[in-house]
Amino acid sequence: MTTFDLHMHSLYSSDGQFTCQELIEKVKEAKLSLIALSDHNTAQGVDEMMQLGKQNAIRVIPAIECDTLFDGLEVHVLGYGLNHHTPYFEKLPQQIAQLKQGTMTKRIAKLNEYFDMELDAQALLQRFGTMNPFPAIVDYFLKDPRYANKPAFQPYQPGGERCEPACVNFYWDMCSAGNPCYVHVPYPSLQETVEHIHEAGGIAIIAHPFRNFFHQEERLEKALSQGIDGIEAYSNYHTREQNLYYEDYCQKHHVLMSCGSDFHGKMKPKIQLGEYGYEGHHAEIILQQFLHALAND
Repeated sequence: MTTFDLHMHSLYSSDGQFTCQELIEKVKEAKLSLIALSDHNTAQGVDEMMQLGKQNAIRVIPAIECDTLFDGLEVHVLGYGLNHHTPYFEKLPQQIAQLKQGTMTKRIAKLNEYFDMELDAQALLQRFGTMNPFPAIVDYFLKDPRYANKPAFQPYQPGGERCEPACVNFYWDMCSAGNPCYVHVPYPSLQETVEHIHEAGGIAIIAHPFRNFFHQEERLEKALSQGIDGIEAYSNYHTREQNLYYEDYCQKHHVLMSCGSDFHGKMKPKIQLGEYGYEGHHAEIILQQFLHALAND
């Protein structure tokens, strides 16, 4: 049983469910002693989570998960142990929100064209809000009787091979870079983000690398050359083969390894805190190496 989880989200992430207080209670139930709150493009909940951690004898590492662009791909970078009150990270939530303005309207237009639907973008955005309406919109058209039986949607329907979680898998399959409904968002570059994490005293880890870097060692080496400190080798996004591949890569190339559940709550209902596919007997060694890297940054 592992005692740590280095990747989780609160409701400060637009797709998270729980308050920091609720999350810390779930952390206690999972018997975790060390965690990292890593919300999307914001560290707004970190101070609260750290205070709750002190009250409950749980170590909380300040963290953030940043959207970045790398080689034309959307790559998420986790920053750990950073001073999250630096001007860059204080301003980042608003900056990313501005970048995303208009994205959903364009994405809905692409979904309509590619899947031959008639979704009303204005009505959907008014109904589901503008921060991150994508999960609700996907759920809406997957249940819409007009579209539910489309062959392309069957893998995301209950019981389908991509149904857990349907909206997340649909995004990566259909709306990420290189896929038919992709809409470019000019996120900060991976290298720029890594530089800001390092300037804030943190370490930079590639989150859930699964397909973007799987057996793509030249691409992975390029990312490492831009200052990446490590890889989230164990993730619930990964197949067992991918978990083992990334662990093996880290060991062979002396790259820092981390593990995280990417817990969100109801958005990813099968994901549990402290569970990320690790089956070995060296979890404590992985944690100590991670903490050593934080201490020496």
